[in-house]
Order: sequence, then structure tokens, then C-alpha cells
Amino acid sequence: MTSDPNLMTPGEPLDPARDAAAVLLVPGPPLLISHRGLVDFDPWAVPQPRGIAAWGLAGLAETLEVVALALIMFLSVRVVAHNYIVDGGSMAPTFQTSELVIVNRLSYREVDLSWLPGGGKIRLFGHPQPGDVVVFIYQEEPRKRDFIKRVIAVAGQTVEVHDGHVYLDDRPLDEPYISAQPNYAMPKTLVPEGSVFVLGDNRSNSFDSHLFGVIEESRLIGRAELRYWPLDRFWRVDHHLGLPIS
Repeated sequence: MTSDPNLMTPGEPLDPARDAAAVLLVPGPPLLISHRGLVDFDPWAVPQPRGIAAWGLAGLAETLEVVALALIMFLSVRVVAHNYIVDGGSMAPTFQTSELVIVNRLSYREVDLSWLPGGGKIRLFGHPQPGDVVVFIYQEEPRKRDFIKRVIAVAGQTVEVHDGHVYLDDRPLDEPYISAQPNYAMPKTLVPEGSVFVLGDNRSNSFDSHLFGVIEESRLIGRAELRYWPLDRFWRVDHHLGLPIS
């Protein structure tokens, strides 16, 4: 992880770099308020200086407690969410370059309960659905790159592109969120089990499944939930998929 997180949404040229960083939550120490009571208060008493030795174990214990609490909170946030900077125009107009997005890492995570009688692997929030805006690992080598795209089709569904429309299960989609109709054609593709088909909302300027094929669900990092910067575009992410044209 670097201190300068970047989430690449490829456009032209189709070779973006990836550098994503997790949300960093650094909590401050708790504010402790002491109440001695008026009975013990002596306004003329001269406070006795406390040496380093007197601070010693008590001060060290308090410092370690604060550090441990900060570490626990930091690790907890890393498990749940990551934040990314969008770099590129392949998801325009939904996302613009330099916008900041929170991604829920638990969205598609499997939990192993095989240690329980009759237990197995379960998904807390289910599988990805058409319309979900997801972040996924495009490649591991020569360096990691994460992409952000919209899920168009899931396992068992077919998708094709022609005549300026995306067809899901042989029905054209009406998609008000895209920048323009796609200027390419793609033959019908059946999404296999455990995979999803993704496209960028900037259909004609996106490196996505119409070029590299479906992606496995195991490569999904999570679902984009909130755009928190810039403030005038602060809002939850819309996971709507255009309805088929009747």
C-alpha cells in the first residue's frame, strides 16, 4: 500500500496504473475528566512535582492502552472498507477523475463456518447483482491494478452489444447513466458460473469485459458505496441497471 491511493478506470491509452490504499482511521485518545470533590480541595496546597519514575508504569500502561485501541480500530476499518481515488474516464459520467469513493469489502466476502455442525461457506450479503458498481483486481503482475466497473450480467445470463445497445438476455437495456451509446458490437456471451460481466459507463472508452472477457467473482474486492469527494457530489453510489426497453 502506498500513501497515495489510486484506483484506475482505464480509457485511452488503455494501460492505467494501480495503487489503492485503505481508509486510515486514527482515533484520538479518550478525554478523561476527573472530579475530586470540594471536600478534598485545598486552594492553598502546593502541588508536589511528579517525577518520571512516578509517571512510569501508570503512564506507560495508559499509552499502550491508547495505542492498542487505535490499532484495533484501524484494523477493523481496513477489514470493512477501502477508499479509492478514481483516475480515468471509463466510468464517466457516473465517476470523474479525482473523485473519492468508499468501497465495502464485505459485500461479496465468504465466511467459513465449517467449524460449526453442518456449517459451510456462506456469503453475508449475497452475490453480485446486475447494476452493482464494483472494484476488482484486473491483474496481479507485473503490478497490481484495480478497476471500477458496472456489473451487467451474472452467472447464467447472456449479454451482447449491437446497434448501439447492450442486450441482457436478448432484451436491450435503457441506460440513462451512460455517457453515450456503445459504438462497437460484441457477439452473445453466456456468463459462466462464478463469474460476472462488467462494462464501464463510458461505453466506447472503457477497457472492460467486451475486450478481456468475464471476471471471476473471487477477484471482486467489493462494492462502491459512497462518493465522498467532491462535496457537491457527495452521495451514495447508484447500483441501478437500466430496465429492458419494452
